[in-house]
Amino acid sequence: MEYRPINEKIRDPKLLVIDEDGSKIGQMTRNDAINYARDKDLDLVLFVPANKTGGLPIAKVIDYGKFNYMEKMKAKQSKKNQSVIKVKEIKVRPQIGKHDLEWRAKNAIDWLEDGCQVKFKIQAFGRVGYKPELIEETYKKFLDMLQNKGKVIQPLKKLTPVLYECTIAKNK
Repeated sequence: MEYRPINEKIRDPKLLVIDEDGSKIGQMTRNDAINYARDKDLDLVLFVPANKTGGLPIAKVIDYGKFNYMEKMKAKQSKKNQSVIKVKEIKVRPQIGKHDLEWRAKNAIDWLEDGCQVKFKIQAFGRVGYKPELIEETYKKFLDMLQNKGKVIQPLKKLTPVLYECTIAKNK
């Protein structure tokens, strides 16, 4: 929630005022606008400052308490509706044994079924880093072991001279 000046906290001498039903009242002085809002038992709230409009600031006559409550409820609802994607990570070396790669693939399948994404990283230190065929072979073996449970969102790419990475998500 952003801070919005209300009533006497508005410093601008002239305002473009909008009524509670959205109709444009017109240009008013700050004191006239505050009196107009008080006559209706409402508040004058600054919505758009002068530096953003390039002209007059825009203020609205509304019930500020109700407005604040509705903003909080919208924020709460949007937070409730958002989904958080968990990302799990697997790091291997190109010289990894078959059983170890199978074990990591089994873990990846479990994570994919739980709705997580898997980041598969290959670290190739030393001379192995100059043999892309070994890295590609390890990558293909791992994908074959996933048994079509996951699909590659981001293909294998070189991040640093020794690190390769791809992202895998669950098949739908």
